[in-house]
Amino acid sequence: MTTSFRNLRPLLNPKSIAIVGASEKHGSAGRIAIENLHYLGYQGEIFAINPKNESVLGHPCYKDLASVGKDIDMVAILIGAPQVKSVLEQMHSLNIPACWCLASGFSESGPEGKRLQDEIFKYCEENNILLCGPNCIGVANIPDKYAAFSVAIKPNIKAGNISAVMQSGAILMGLANSARFGFRYLISAGNQAVLDISDYIGYLADDPETKVIIAFVEGIPSSQKFIDAVRAANKAEKPVLMLKVGRSEGAQRAVQAHTGSLAGSDAVLDAILKKEGVIRLNTLDELVEAAELFIASPLPDKDGVCILSLSGGQIGLIEDLSQGMGIHFPEFNQETLAALHEILPDYSTISNPLDAWGNGDLEKMVPGCVSAVASQAEIGLIAMSRDTPRGVAEREIEQSLRIAESAIKVKKENKKAVCLFSNFSGSFDPTVEQYLRESGIPYLQGTPEALRAIQALENYASFRKHPKFTAGGSPINLNDLKKWQNRFKQRNQEFSEIEGRKLLAAYGIPGPKESVAATKEEAIAYASEIGFPVVMKINSPDIHHKTECGGVVVGIHNEQEVMKAFDQIITSVRSYKPDATIEGVIVQEMISSASVEVILGIINDKTYGPAIVYGSGGILVELMKDSALAIPPLSREEASELVNKTQGSKLLKGFRGKPKADIDALLDSIVNLSYLAKDFENEIAAMDINPLMVLPEGKGVRAVDVLIERKMM
Repeated sequence: MTTSFRNLRPLLNPKSIAIVGASEKHGSAGRIAIENLHYLGYQGEIFAINPKNESVLGHPCYKDLASVGKDIDMVAILIGAPQVKSVLEQMHSLNIPACWCLASGFSESGPEGKRLQDEIFKYCEENNILLCGPNCIGVANIPDKYAAFSVAIKPNIKAGNISAVMQSGAILMGLANSARFGFRYLISAGNQAVLDISDYIGYLADDPETKVIIAFVEGIPSSQKFIDAVRAANKAEKPVLMLKVGRSEGAQRAVQAHTGSLAGSDAVLDAILKKEGVIRLNTLDELVEAAELFIASPLPDKDGVCILSLSGGQIGLIEDLSQGMGIHFPEFNQETLAALHEILPDYSTISNPLDAWGNGDLEKMVPGCVSAVASQAEIGLIAMSRDTPRGVAEREIEQSLRIAESAIKVKKENKKAVCLFSNFSGSFDPTVEQYLRESGIPYLQGTPEALRAIQALENYASFRKHPKFTAGGSPINLNDLKKWQNRFKQRNQEFSEIEGRKLLAAYGIPGPKESVAATKEEAIAYASEIGFPVVMKINSPDIHHKTECGGVVVGIHNEQEVMKAFDQIITSVRSYKPDATIEGVIVQEMISSASVEVILGIINDKTYGPAIVYGSGGILVELMKDSALAIPPLSREEASELVNKTQGSKLLKGFRGKPKADIDALLDSIVNLSYLAKDFENEIAAMDINPLMVLPEGKGVRAVDVLIERKMM
């Protein structure tokens, strides 16, 4: 880990707070902020700052921060954007460490706003001021009865062990007002001018009262800092649940308009989150239900899930909704089947997920079935479907309580992760909900949301159980690395295909036998030396897609065909791009048709950095979009996972009479390219090896075509 995270105590748990812009005007931020402190019972000192008032809500008013004459930990800046800098200057002169800035009108508003934000960023960084915002509703610390918040806090908000970090203030308040669980911190990050999502996550990782971190993210300013933050959370065994917007172009535009954040490539971010064990959810309901499950449930010790329902129709719905989610529903073993046959009528269908309706005597059927499936060792989590909305009949409540009792018993006696879920999103009967909550059994809302929460818990448990694969070392020796780095610095134009293959060869990824011919006579000599058949193609740094300009001829079997191909290539390229620099014609061995064609490359995202792209070759990648991403550097295990994500991986194992491909050499190439991606992340914007030919087992790989796109400095 390279980032040392700042101590945010003055911001999140100050001993005193000054409200700049304090007011008695109804509905104003300056009034609400003080009312929140009163309502929560804040024990620190409150200083109202407003030169026009003598007092605000019982607090004497000071004309400015210097007039207070006492130590101040935290300042709530509730005035307009143009006045913020002057408050920061006062803070610096008084050694006040932290502030929250409510105002909008910064980077989200255009060039002038961006100038203002850059100015406050520079000032805060130079003077070590912790600034939350701007353009946000503030922070709250519920257990310690403190809030610097511009929105009225929900009556009877509960203290708990979930900390929420969100760029959207509206979503943060919606969460605080609707969530059934309690909060440690509520943090609105806003434009992230100084403190960003990563700063907060890094701090929360070290907070003993935070057990689960949930986040709503629009932009991540530094990918490495973010990775360091979530790694700190993982080290502290604190799951990070995240909803990141920006998948669509429309969402990316909206994000930039809202906070000035750049969204970056969603596919690359997704690969980062998976590698670092961050659980990504797609909706706010999913985020809430996952948080409810994570905070109340132990991590399952086995990946098997059993769901018990009271209807064949519900089972069908569960089966449909869980398709493609990767939830493992193990078959019941003989002992479990025998126990279930003793409980359920002969006509019952016994399978997992299980319809436990039986003869309708729920108080007998369900407890017996739960006990039976809980005895199966490979089942680590049991989820029980039961709808108990508000206003339901008393008899329904009685039955729900009996089902709840069986869940509690299994949790205690079998040490399993257990939850109940309603098929509908909506409120629960308070008697049943309270009974479950007191016993630490989560009650989830909605079938799809419950399944997504279960999937998230299982995925995180798997991440925690399996040690992270450690990548080896870079395959290039230090002297060669320095030589290539110097070549990138000294040369401004694009690298030719030949140079690209030489760079790959330095990383242990070989190309085919080849030579560059300046004349037809040289081409004939090289073809004879390499051995027919050969491929011939243009060698030019100005031609990236050779087939489009007639710059490639394949299947050349004799000297006459070499001469014809040479003339044809030169003529076609001159016609296509008259000013192209031609550095000869490449004569290259033709790779055996017994090989498997794949695509391997690097993309360097401007926000998140480099990623390795692997895909099926030929038309498969076009027709099926059969490709996958991973974040470098990679271990062999990660390289293998990357390959197996594609449907074309079947071709490597021998398909329709073709020999098994050299998978070991392919994995070596992926790992080696991942180090190249890291070593040259400041120089290479993209690299495309298309195709990489994977020869039959034991014969290696060949990088046939290579295209390097330089990073614009």
